[in-house]
Amino acid sequence: MTRSIAATGSVVAWREIPVGAEAAGLAVTEIAVDEGDRVVKGQLLARLNQDRIRAEMLKQEAAIGELEASLASAKSDATRVRSVASGVISAQAVEQRETLVKTTAAKLKAAQAQLLEIETRCRQTEIVAPAAGMIASRAVTIGQVVQSGTEVFRLIQDARVEVDARVPESDLLAAAVGQSAKIFGPSGRSEQGIVRIISPIVDSKTRLGTVRIALSGDSQLKPGMFARVEIAVERKIALTVPLKALVWHDAKAHVFEVGSGNIVSLTEIKIGHGTADNVEVLQGLDAGDRIVTQGAGLLSDGDVVAVETASMKAGAMQ
Repeated sequence: MTRSIAATGSVVAWREIPVGAEAAGLAVTEIAVDEGDRVVKGQLLARLNQDRIRAEMLKQEAAIGELEASLASAKSDATRVRSVASGVISAQAVEQRETLVKTTAAKLKAAQAQLLEIETRCRQTEIVAPAAGMIASRAVTIGQVVQSGTEVFRLIQDARVEVDARVPESDLLAAAVGQSAKIFGPSGRSEQGIVRIISPIVDSKTRLGTVRIALSGDSQLKPGMFARVEIAVERKIALTVPLKALVWHDAKAHVFEVGSGNIVSLTEIKIGHGTADNVEVLQGLDAGDRIVTQGAGLLSDGDVVAVETASMKAGAMQ
């Protein structure tokens, strides 16, 4: 028998990643993906207008070229000055030439660093996926001007979803990481899941704790859907009888046991946990005992019945 705890909850993304724009004040010129698309890490999602940045880049490259030429000229001049015989050109003039080389080289490095900054800004006009997953939402359109930090897309990492099940505190201690669970979506179709995390906190108002149940990668459930959950917290071999065999007297469970001569006797039993069809017998019957499974509610203690043995079902003794 499997003892389960029941709960309800919502389907949520395993991990949502907001994808924002790093560049500011640029218009969207291309959108490469849409909601529901699966993407890989580094894939282009959208592109912003690069015209202004490319113009700055060309201007900076020209400035670097000019500084490189100036540096080469300064180095050549300094070399000629140093090669002239001592006393012809003053030490101050030599120092001036060397200082010019150093200052020009410093300006060139600053210009190159500025070019790297512009190139970085240019790369930021291409918004790419930070991880593999599925596009959950798109927040921009072609022509929209975005600012730095604006959320452009929301990504469900690895396209994985799970269920946040709300479990009563009385059942929460029976749940454990790794237990299997059955999830029923709005259509009634069931899926298998595994308990991934049990929240360490119980809501003080609702007295409910959260159990996160991971679903398989091909799950048909979508974030936001309602889900009903059955978490298998215990499995054991047990003696069971069909629920339809039970009769109740004085709020106690009984069955009609078939004895010799096919005479039935009302037998009190102690029952444990049940399923949709069967219930565990803790006391009152042994394996192999014959009981009435059809029409038990019409019998009285001592009645004689015609016996027809029911077929054996896996996991249940009838």
